[in-house]
Formats: sequence, C-alpha cells, structure tokens
Amino acid sequence: MVKKTLVAVSAILAVAGAAAWIYHIQSGPSQRFDLNPYRALGAGVAEETAKLLGKGGQVVVVAPDTSQNPNPTVDGELDSFQETLKKNGLTVAATVRFKLTPQERMGTGGAVPGDQLFKLLESNPNIGAVVLFCAFPPLAAQDYDALRRSRIKFVVASGYLPGYRNLLETQVIHLAVVPRFDPDDSPAKKPQTLREWFESQFVVITPGTTATLPY
Repeated sequence: MVKKTLVAVSAILAVAGAAAWIYHIQSGPSQRFDLNPYRALGAGVAEETAKLLGKGGQVVVVAPDTSQNPNPTVDGELDSFQETLKKNGLTVAATVRFKLTPQERMGTGGAVPGDQLFKLLESNPNIGAVVLFCAFPPLAAQDYDALRRSRIKFVVASGYLPGYRNLLETQVIHLAVVPRFDPDDSPAKKPQTLREWFESQFVVITPGTTATLPY
C-alpha cells in the first residue's frame, strides 16, 4: 500500500512538474533570459529526428500558438529546429499551431488536443514524422493502435509525463526529449555550442532506453 501511494504521489508530482515546465515555455519568458537552451532544444530535436528518419523525409511540426502572446523562446526553438533539419536533409511539410486556455495547459501538461493531431495526420498522410514541441495527448486504446498502424514516427519534446514510458515501450512515441532528471550541480564551464547546451539540459529517451526512466 505504501509503495502504491508513493508511486501515485510521484506521478502527480511529475504531471505537475511537466505542466509547470510547459506553462513556462508557452506563457513567455521573463525580461532577462538566455535563449541558448531553447535554440539548443530545437537544434537537438532536429538532429535526433534526422537520426530516426534518415535523409529525404518530411515532418509536420506541432507547437503552441503564440500569435496573441509572442514568445521568443518558442520562436527560437522552431527557427533552430527548421534550420538544423534542413542541414540534415529533411524538410518541414507543415507547421500546426494550437491554442489552449491556461487551465487546459495545466490540466494536460500542455498537450495538443487529440482531434487536432488526427486531423493533421489526415491532411499529411505521406510524412515521415510528427514532431511535437508540446506534450503528447491522452487517447483511447484504439487511437493508439491507429497511430501505430500509420507507421509515422512521433517525436515529443516536452516535460516528462508518467505515461510516456508505456507509449515509448509500445512504440506509439518513438523518441522523447525531456528535461534532464539528474541535473549536475557541480561547477562546469558554460556550454559553448548548441549541442553542448542540449546535452547539458535535456535527455533523449527511445523505446530501447526506457529502463533509464525513474518511473
């Protein structure tokens, strides 16, 4: 009973932490901030997507709509992602932006609505991957089966949610880029390249490396 309670508490804290991370990303930065980690996230996700697909494929990008609340962190991620993706021989077939209320962001961890995800798949049947700069939505079992049958790769860059482990192991999600679980507090030199920034701030999880996840 105690173990189950601890697992449940950990899951609740994880969802809250992921929601807070997404809320920070989507709600806009403070006046003083370093854009390098955000650009590094975009570049790193592009590099990892290229490794997953190889050269010559197309992807659809999904990100929160910031048209009414401009956010240079989101723009920095997406610009860096597209620049790096192009260098690796891939192209963006479409960019889909979605809106959530503050309550929806906190309640879902910032996930794209499931109906919008399926709509973009219907509009882009020949793409190689969908890259989400947001949380993956909770879906019904038959919807997860449909995603697996589509053979489209799903890449997620977001705060970590407990359901991701199962989605990775069942290959609904093929790649997850999440904030590091084990931040290094020891003194170190400041990262000099986007890749160094990426590796210092984020961790890449694949279906074969879920054993490294804390839950």
